[in-house]
Amino acid sequence: MGTTAPKATKGVRSETLRRSNLASILAMLRTASSVTRSELVEATGLTRSAVGSLIGELVEHGLATETGAQHDGQRGRPSATAELDGAGIAALSFEIGVDGVAAALINLRGEVIDDARVSRTRGPVSVETKVDDLVTLANLIGYEDGAVGDWRIVGIGVAVAGTVTSDGHTVVMAPNLQWSDVPLADLVSARFGDGVAVTIGNDADVGALAEHRFGTGDGANNMIFVGGEIGVGGGIIVNGQRVHGRSGFAGEIGHMPVNPSGDVCGCGSTGCWETEVGERALLRRAGLDEDGGDAAVQRLLLAAQHGDATVLDALAEHGGWLAIGLACLINIFDPEVVVMGGMFNDVWRHVEDVVTSDLARTSFGGRARPGVVVAGRLGNSARLIGAAELAFQPLLEDPVSA
Repeated sequence: MGTTAPKATKGVRSETLRRSNLASILAMLRTASSVTRSELVEATGLTRSAVGSLIGELVEHGLATETGAQHDGQRGRPSATAELDGAGIAALSFEIGVDGVAAALINLRGEVIDDARVSRTRGPVSVETKVDDLVTLANLIGYEDGAVGDWRIVGIGVAVAGTVTSDGHTVVMAPNLQWSDVPLADLVSARFGDGVAVTIGNDADVGALAEHRFGTGDGANNMIFVGGEIGVGGGIIVNGQRVHGRSGFAGEIGHMPVNPSGDVCGCGSTGCWETEVGERALLRRAGLDEDGGDAAVQRLLLAAQHGDATVLDALAEHGGWLAIGLACLINIFDPEVVVMGGMFNDVWRHVEDVVTSDLARTSFGGRARPGVVVAGRLGNSARLIGAAELAFQPLLEDPVSA
């Protein structure tokens, strides 16, 4: 009797450790072209036989392949090489923005296999209409009964421009969409209805996740992602983990008060950072229709390339306001890198010099060294790739039984 509970506990602990080790090896395979057993032994601290057993499980479940033993430059017998497989495994991801929606089929390497977008006239749009758009885009990509062609969909992820509960089910507040307390995961799940789990996340948070795993922030333990269109949001990574906050709403950097004499924000406050650096502010400074959306931003960028003085002045002023908020973030979090996404990615080369110069004066102790603020590598795909990461999470945490 006295030995039963300890044995059960030991068994549970051993199973948890096995899952953790499988997840660690799968994570390494996702971001490397190939990894030798010797490299996995060194990275995990496991024995060579343990690594071999774990790779065997991943191979059995179609998540890895292994080639014959090769010399890897180290002493001892040659080392087999493992690579990510995952053929036929994908996630369906969506992005819900103010101007429209997007969908993509994403594989385990974080690569976009196919995508589709639809634009809408700016203004209040019902949740039901947005979800209708998601279904339309999924059909365009070829989604049917939990699959897209030969790709099996293991989950659906949705990036949305709003605050989201930590369980990934409800949009608490999305001022620029004029939504509040929307059970979005349930609404999407009801429309797809084929047993595929749906998880939602804040668009900046998932953008940060994507850039941290596959983009400019790869390898950085401390990173900030700053995304912007109409609204401005952030994703904050500290010691390799996202900062969630008490209710999961950390990263609402667009609502830092930077100008007491500024405009009223959609959140109800005055002088929020997004009222100075969001899309509307930039277009207004350049003398363009502030509700012109991405098409107006692209015209602005074209004018900047042709040396339009009014546009260049607007971008310089915009860069100054960007630097004010970035200095606050850098002074507080001391990141290795700040990745600029969304519209900021598009305009970065036009504002980089102003931002860098201002940060040199305003960041504490030289923390804003040259190169600490950079454009994202994934561009407009970051949020779709990040949403797919939400969908993949159960598989990534428990690779052989999810």
